[in-house]
Amino acid sequence: MSRRERTERAILQALEEQICETGMAGVGVNSVAKRADVSKELIYRYFGGMPGLMLTWMQEQDFWTKSSSVVKSDESSERPPADLILSMLREQIEALANNQPLCEVRRWELIERNDVSAKLADRRESAARAFIDRVDGLTDDTDVPAVVSIMLAGVLYLMLRAKTEEYFLGVPLRTPEGWERLWNAIEHLTASLPQDLKTKSLRSLEGQRASRATTLQRKPQKGE
Repeated sequence: MSRRERTERAILQALEEQICETGMAGVGVNSVAKRADVSKELIYRYFGGMPGLMLTWMQEQDFWTKSSSVVKSDESSERPPADLILSMLREQIEALANNQPLCEVRRWELIERNDVSAKLADRRESAARAFIDRVDGLTDDTDVPAVVSIMLAGVLYLMLRAKTEEYFLGVPLRTPEGWERLWNAIEHLTASLPQDLKTKSLRSLEGQRASRATTLQRKPQKGE
């Protein structure tokens, strides 16, 4: 590992420790530089300031901003969309579980929008759309993006809520048993998706969607 790589790693570690100690309210270039025992100029030189530093750190932490098997086209195409949705939700839970600094950042994003949080949110939205655009429009029976939004938002809220509340509607948020109940509920909701989304591969459904679009484009309009 080069000297620069060691310094970058020390800065990233200092950022994580600062988040754990003070929450995002105490995070800034000066506090991170002091904890890492480097000049703040190095943070600007190596990361371009706090937005770049946070994006680099999140790349290693967050489900949507790191590499995920769910959003890789080649690896996901042969699986049914319902299976992919479950995998995405499971990976989201695992990304947040026992990761205090990541949870702190996600809470911060929910209540404050600034240059840093906006870049994080925009990057996550872009990565998420790479997945959701593939399952959108595969069926006329269900608004899949809306269904996934509800489930994903529920997972995120309950994971973050666990810091301040032990129970939600009587369901434990801090025990494996509680999360097993919640996961069973997620599987139940996913089971209600149209049959094609549970049995046919994403590749085949994308092909059907493309064929429908081509047919609509070729359909004569009135007066033609």
